[in-house]
Amino acid sequence: MAITEDFNAALASEKPLERLRRTVERELEAVVRREQLLAQLEDLRADLRASSREDDEDVVLEVMDFLTGWFSPHVRR
Repeated sequence: MAITEDFNAALASEKPLERLRRTVERELEAVVRREQLLAQLEDLRADLRASSREDDEDVVLEVMDFLTGWFSPHVRR
C-alpha cells in the first residue's frame, strides 16, 4: 500500500490521530526521512484544505507537530 493510501486509510479510521501517528512512526522506523514524510503530509494537508475537510486537516497538523518535535499540551505526558 502506498504511503498516501496509508494516510487516507488512517484518516478514515475510527481514531484517525492515533492511526496516522502510528503510520508515520512505522515509516520512520522503515528509514523514511522525516523531511520526506513532512512533505507528503503537507501535500495531503493542501488536498484536505481544498476539499474543506478541516477536521482531517487538523489531524494532519497534529501529526506534523509530532514529526517536528512539538506536542500539544494534551499530548504531553
